[in-house]
Amino acid sequence: MPELPEVESLVRGIRPELIGKSFADVVFYRDDIREKIPKVRLKQILVDQKIKQVLRRGKYLLVGTDHGFLGVHLGMSGRLLKASNLEKLPTHTHAVFEISPNVQFRFVDPRRFGRLFSIENHELHTHPFLAKLGIEPLEDVENLASHLYRKSRARIQPIKNLIMDSSVVVGVGNIYASEALWLAQIHPEQKSRSLSAEEFRKLALAISEVLTKAIAAGGTTFRDYRDKDGKPGYFQNKLAVYGKNTKPCPRCTHEICRAVHCGRSTFYCPFCQNKKKARTVKNSRQVKAHHKKL
Repeated sequence: MPELPEVESLVRGIRPELIGKSFADVVFYRDDIREKIPKVRLKQILVDQKIKQVLRRGKYLLVGTDHGFLGVHLGMSGRLLKASNLEKLPTHTHAVFEISPNVQFRFVDPRRFGRLFSIENHELHTHPFLAKLGIEPLEDVENLASHLYRKSRARIQPIKNLIMDSSVVVGVGNIYASEALWLAQIHPEQKSRSLSAEEFRKLALAISEVLTKAIAAGGTTFRDYRDKDGKPGYFQNKLAVYGKNTKPCPRCTHEICRAVHCGRSTFYCPFCQNKKKARTVKNSRQVKAHHKKL
């Protein structure tokens, strides 16, 4: 599923194509995707209206005019692709946003877990999809560190669960959580409230660094994600631990391990992320095997 880096890469790619322009027409090819599409309202917001903003909030892409916003969520397989009207529509095209006959953006979503919805200008911070979203991780690293520290004080949940909670901080998906925790040398199962303020500062810096590098690489593509030109991201070529179980850790050369938490795969180094390991990991066969090698 596309996360913050993928959506941010898409926003940065389409922003110069849209700002100051307007959609000549919007055509919908179905009434709903994950839920009913407000077709009439979206046409009122977009058609013949000057586009003034192209934003990202969490994993939502927002295109704004004086009359409101188009909200886009890519779901699991959604793509917003630039094309001309001379190019054949891909299968599973659900909407076409036409700037001119030679420039249009097509929302394509084979699995139909995406969303197209409207937001009124006064709802930008109160819309149900946006109201409960947590802090943005790229705006202020020091603020992110103190925010995570405050949120963690009453929580015994593992630190990986905390940073993946979108009501706490947005955009730190499963891949990026594993990568950031490895970079900060924090075990994914360490209890959140056991981390010090300084450890949260290192973690905030790691989250910012991982997400920034992923954005620069165009995001991560394992299967579905593509940018506006249909090209995949290539951050998967720079991953340190995610998907690397049994391979050597890039930092200490010990074997990377995989665990399953809440149905999601977690990848970590049991040696250099082992400063305050969780009790459930302390007795694992994998960690014992690594210590026998020392």
